[in-house]
Amino acid sequence: MKINWKLSAILAFAIALSPAPVLANAGTPLMWTGVGHLFLGNAVIGIVEGILLSNFFHTPRTKSVNLLVVANYASAWVGMFLILNRLSHIPSVTIENLHIWLWLFVALAFILTLLIEYPFFWFLLREQQKAVQKALKATIIIHGISYLLLFGWYGLNSQITMLTQLDVVSAEQLQPSEEYVLYFMTYDGKQVVRSDLDGKSQESIKDVIATDRNGRLCVRKNEKGTFDLLVNSKVILSDFASLAPTPEPREWYNCAPNPFGVVPKLTENTNWEYRTEVWAAGGIMGYNKQENLSFGFALETPLAFWSVKNATHLAGDFVVFQLGDDQVCILQPQEKRIALIARGREPVVVRSKLSN
Repeated sequence: MKINWKLSAILAFAIALSPAPVLANAGTPLMWTGVGHLFLGNAVIGIVEGILLSNFFHTPRTKSVNLLVVANYASAWVGMFLILNRLSHIPSVTIENLHIWLWLFVALAFILTLLIEYPFFWFLLREQQKAVQKALKATIIIHGISYLLLFGWYGLNSQITMLTQLDVVSAEQLQPSEEYVLYFMTYDGKQVVRSDLDGKSQESIKDVIATDRNGRLCVRKNEKGTFDLLVNSKVILSDFASLAPTPEPREWYNCAPNPFGVVPKLTENTNWEYRTEVWAAGGIMGYNKQENLSFGFALETPLAFWSVKNATHLAGDFVVFQLGDDQVCILQPQEKRIALIARGREPVVVRSKLSN
């Protein structure tokens, strides 16, 4: 029986791109797009590349398809281990320069694909004249075409509104009208730092041991009605704030800010409600029911995905939060501007007793 490769490619590609409803609540669209690529999409792309190579460079169709399916599985799995989400954990990569790094890594991924798959192309073309040069040409041309498919595949399900819809400015340009004090832990979990919201006046106030990535810095109202600052449920500062975020009812955490969920407020003069989600694709969202307005900003790509957590809603509808592993950011969503305040985690914003 003769296989209709064109029909097979179309059907397999349609299946790979179709969302699976039963998995809708078990991850994000991009996660399942990646799974589809690794297990099924490589077969689709290999079929397409094999047909193109056969048509353009006159190689045996069946052999071309079979070998290039294998080549695509090899390059995709190697690439996954080498570059998947790699940017999220490089210290020099922040919201301020991520767009540059994304393009660099896209170029790196393309070059890596060429290097891994070139031997397969050469093998198919080895009996033709100038096989080395012809294989290089074929590898570049055909992968230029197949990468357009991958861009569409991942682009449709990536979340990049935090890059495309927000202007990155300096923290000095995003300062609320009211005075606040920021506390956060260093990334290694060994110090608690106090800072202004512009990040310029940083002061280490306490050595701690919270090296576990789940270590928590948070604030809680004590029995006296004043506020304590805690690290892993141990009080490190008492009666240090005139106003601090408090956990929402029925939340799992008994101190604030909560890692995810409804964002606690340090202002009453607002019609906005903010919320963060566990998945990076959820990012930070806002709703204004009175004016029927909403927004959503998130960052989830195959090369970098950063969740938004530990957020606090401030006067002027500013919000301070942790982005990814160690970026403390301030956002004014209505103005669509974001800034990096400091490198650290578990940010807590309070109104100081001295500011009253």
